[in-house]
Parts: sequence; C-alpha cells; structure tokens
Amino acid sequence: MRRKVVKVLKILLLVMLVAGGVVGWRAFRLGNTAYKSYQHLRYLLESGESIEGEAADDVLSDNYLRSLFGDNPELVERLKTVVDLGMATDANLKLGSVSLMVVTYRKGDDGAISDAAIYAVGGFPEPKSRRLGFHSTGYFRTELDPQMWLTGNALMNLLGRDIIVFCEEEKAEAHMELLFDMLQGRIMPLAQKIAEAPLHYAIVFPTPGELAPPNMRRNLQTVIIKGRMDGDQGETDVLLVSPSYRASMQTYSLTRDMFTLARIVFHDHFGGYIKEEIWGKMDDVWWAREYVELIDATQLVQEQVLVSGKVEYNRAKNNALLKTVERACRDIAMQKSYLLASDLPWEFAYRTKDSPTTGYWSEPHRWGPEWPLGEEGVPTPGSIAAAAERERLRAEKEAERQRQKESPPSTQPAGEPVRTI
Repeated sequence: MRRKVVKVLKILLLVMLVAGGVVGWRAFRLGNTAYKSYQHLRYLLESGESIEGEAADDVLSDNYLRSLFGDNPELVERLKTVVDLGMATDANLKLGSVSLMVVTYRKGDDGAISDAAIYAVGGFPEPKSRRLGFHSTGYFRTELDPQMWLTGNALMNLLGRDIIVFCEEEKAEAHMELLFDMLQGRIMPLAQKIAEAPLHYAIVFPTPGELAPPNMRRNLQTVIIKGRMDGDQGETDVLLVSPSYRASMQTYSLTRDMFTLARIVFHDHFGGYIKEEIWGKMDDVWWAREYVELIDATQLVQEQVLVSGKVEYNRAKNNALLKTVERACRDIAMQKSYLLASDLPWEFAYRTKDSPTTGYWSEPHRWGPEWPLGEEGVPTPGSIAAAAERERLRAEKEAERQRQKESPPSTQPAGEPVRTI
C-alpha cells in the first residue's frame, strides 16, 4: 500500500514538474518576445529609421488588391478605379513605398459599394497632386518642434513620411478634411460619419516583420485587420498570414499569450473591472473594463498558415476605440501648443481647462462611455431608444406615485380581516 502511495505521489510530482515547465517556458518566451519588441521599437524610434515597406506599384496593383479582397469583386473594382485615377494624376506615385494601407468604404442596403478610398502611408517622391494627396512632411514640419523627435515625428518617420489618399474625385475634399481633423485630434467628424451609415474598413501591413520582434519576424508575412463600425455595434476580424504551418502554430501560441498579457494589464494595472466599495459599485476606469471585455470576447483560431481572430462589440467599446485614437492624435497636436506657451504640459492643460474650445477636457472632448457616439455626442438609434426607455420608466413611476397620492387612505384597522357581504 505504501509503495502505491509513493508511486502515485511520484507521478503527481512528475506531472506538476512538466506542467510547471510548460507554463514557465511559455512565460519566458512571452517575456522575451515583449522585451525584444520594446527594444526593437525603441531602436527604430531613437535611430529615426523608417520601415521600408513594399513597392507602391506592387501593393496597389490589381493582383494584390484581389488577393486581399477577392471575396468582394465590386470593392476590388472600385479600388482599382481610384488607384488608377491617382496614378494618372501623378505617375511618380508608382515609385513610392507603402508600409501601411487603410481602406474604407460604404455598403448600401442592396450591398452596393460606394465611397471607396485608400489611405496609403509610406514614402513617395514629391507627390504633385495636392487634391488627392496629403503630404504629412509639410504638416508635421510646421506643427512639431524638432525636440519632439521621439514623439509624433518619430512615429511618422517609422511608418512613413507621406499619406496619400486615393478616392473618387468628388469625394477628395471630404476625405482630406476628415484626415486633417484626425491628425488634429478631432474625432467628432469621424463619429458623425459612422453614425450616418456603417463604415467598413481594412488595415493592411504589407511588411509586418519590420515591426515585429526578431523571434517573430520570419513568422509573419501579412497582417490584415477588417471590420465594420456603426453607431451602436462593431465587428473586427484579424488575419495573420505565416509562411508555413509551423510558423503559424508559433504565431498562434504567442498571440494567445499576448492577449492574456494584455488582459492582465488592462484588468490589474489599469483597474478595468467594477469595484465593490462600501458605498456601492464603482466603474471608474470604464474604458479599461471595455478593453478587458473586448479581449475576453475575441475568438482566436489557427488553421493551416492562417491565424484569425474575430470579435463583436457594442457602442461603449466603439467609444473606447475611437477615444484611444482621438487622445493619441490630440496629444501630438497639443505638444506644439504648450511648447509655444513655454508651459509644462499639466500647467498648460490646467490653464485652458475652462476654455470652451481649446481645453484638454473641454466640451468638444468629453469623457465617458456615451461620447463621441451616444447621448453626450452624436445620437445613435441605440442611444435614442435607451433614452426613450428611461423616460417611459420615469413616467410610469411618476404616474404610480401620483396614483398612490390621490387614492384615499384605508380606514381598515391593521390586522383585522376584510369582511365582505
């Protein structure tokens, strides 16, 4: 009997050692990947190097667009049309390079594609077209001080110095205004566009290995993020393409561990959960909680050489994503402002806090899960319905109180049964 107990204990100890070894190896690999990612990104930023990207003539070619959006032939034709228009405007665009491509379009009730546009980030040789192209070199040269190299200028140099917009000729001015507002940290124009009709988008990194840490550089060929966002809902699909099945398995394992690490950061570091206090429940870091729920809802799948992730979310998560973009762009845009004022950032923010137009927490830049989409920003069908439901409940409670107030008090003594004839 004793030998059996010892044998069982040895087996359990062996299982625990193996499990601990596996967990320890995964933790070490994840930590090593995160550290190398940080070192690699820091080197790129401090050295001022740029991602080379892929040749614009290849990324914007018919075959490449067909490989990305082959399931939507009408979208491919629309994109080919706007690309051909842009290339005809300035043939030098073919000599540039693309490190990031953002595709946006609308889809009608009948499925027809409209307002297709491509925002190509990279390096282009002196684009001539001011109508179809936005040259960010000139913008950031006037908006950012040279001492701000490690912030906005470095990030722009990392992805590329130019942003070229390919779109329909009659929509060029609207896309340029939207892009300018985004770079100035104004998110409301984009929110209004989303509230009007669902916005479909795709974000493509043609050469993701240049941003990836060394141990993942050979495992990634292309990163594609597709999604749709309307006033009350959104959905996103992430596709990671690897050169082989083995590389895809490693990418899947590391990506899953990174999701776990991100959840720990948002949940524990930022306090992204509802706290039970003596005075009641407290949801003070709502955006971190929304990110935790977003991570928990993401479904990650590995199949052959593909690693895909899919998630659907609500209006509050839409606002968390939009305000993440808004705050990042707004911080960059304000750096020049407080540098010119010779104030420290917090002094500048405090001095302008009461300004209705320029304060960091001013009226046009509210905080909370109901802005920019919702009751405090652009009304959506969901927020309008929620407000109507609250008003209905309030009216019912008020009517019940009024009815109780007008009804005569009962004269029946307490505890005495009611007699009926």
